[in-house]
Amino acid sequence: MSPTTAPVGADGRLDPQEMVVLHRVFRREVPLLADLVEAAAPGDRRRTAVLADHLDLVLGALGEHHEGEDDLLWPKLRERAAPGDDVVARMADQHEGVAGALAAATALSRRWRAGADRDTALRLAGALRALDRHAAAHMDDEEAHLLPLMALHITPGEWSEVGERGRRSVPKAKLLVFLGAILEDATPQERQLFLSQMPAPARLLWRTLGTRLYRRTTTRVRGTGTAAPRA
Repeated sequence: MSPTTAPVGADGRLDPQEMVVLHRVFRREVPLLADLVEAAAPGDRRRTAVLADHLDLVLGALGEHHEGEDDLLWPKLRERAAPGDDVVARMADQHEGVAGALAAATALSRRWRAGADRDTALRLAGALRALDRHAAAHMDDEEAHLLPLMALHITPGEWSEVGERGRRSVPKAKLLVFLGAILEDATPQERQLFLSQMPAPARLLWRTLGTRLYRRTTTRVRGTGTAAPRA
């Protein structure tokens, strides 16, 4: 779930900090899920289904995030950002490595959902850790070298198009959960900015329902009473 309007800096240009906030979801959830999958009891189909459902959300969002960049950002940056197009080319190459690791983890998640066996769980945990290594290295590089190019060459409207595509890819029943995942590690300033750009009905839904739903979800997935992000 992303705001309907992109954040804009004082100079009227895109403020790409929203991408950093989104990246924190994947930096947190992928290695956490690797540990949780590895710790799951063999044959516990209820626990397997809970974790596989959350994996569907996280892995699907990561895949759509990268596909949106491939389709909507890289062509524009290649055209506009020279001589920074070598950075864009490197980002695209890194996406191939992430995509391969993502496909492997997704396939193993489906297999584990069906069997709930120990061998597949261990292979899935390993695949998630490999995905985390690929994705973290890419996000580090992207945040350091690509975001400055985005601020110069991508308009707020074009970034909003990427966010809207990502929002549409999240099942409606999971939108509030994914919003909670985005806000969990956001600073108070980031949280305020993010929520201020959402329509008033969506903010009300988050405050009245979303925080409780996210708390229940994290308790079910992590087995802990994780506090929901503040409304």
